[in-house]
Amino acid sequence: MSHYVLHSWDKRSALREEIAFDSVSIAGALDKAKMVARGNKADLYEDGSPICSMELVAETGVWLIGKPNENVKD
Repeated sequence: MSHYVLHSWDKRSALREEIAFDSVSIAGALDKAKMVARGNKADLYEDGSPICSMELVAETGVWLIGKPNENVKD
């Protein structure tokens, strides 16, 4: 089981919320991240390493998953 940390925020605010959780797979972690993200942008980390960036692109709950942001912590 891996440890994941999600940093989420709203693009109108610099305030980030950090949510930590465990998951047995990256697919499960992405599903959990989509459910718990508080803003419309997020960065997901697995065991301290950046995995991906996320952006809510529709009010229906559609998330665009992309490569990790260059400005995330290492």
